Amino acid sequence: MRDNPIDSTAKNAKNLIFGLFLVATGCLILIYGWDDFVLMATMKWWYFVPALIAVYGLIDIALGRTARRIGKGCFKIIFSFWLFASMEHLWGWTFRTSWPLILIAIGVQSIVSGLLASKQES
Repeated sequence: MRDNPIDSTAKNAKNLIFGLFLVATGCLILIYGWDDFVLMATMKWWYFVPALIAVYGLIDIALGRTARRIGKGCFKIIFSFWLFASMEHLWGWTFRTSWPLILIAIGVQSIVSGLLASKQES
């Protein structure tokens, strides 16, 4: 099965934006140093994992040309929120107690994909 040229163009753009984001972040850390970088000094590095997932989801939504891609972007944003909230124990959430949010995220992905797919067909 051949890739659709539109999908491959969107994928290339997404990879370009995400790569530029990572390069800019790395440059800032190199320029200011690990200890002097304000965000890095106050937070642990693993707190940036949910942020990177959320950025990747936003890129999916912004550059998504298909309903499926936009739905996946929504899932990534909800997943990153859940990951951060569980790591920080916000509202008493832990990985053990808040896992149903992942079911909700999968449901949102399906709903968004279905609604947008029906709009694209008409």
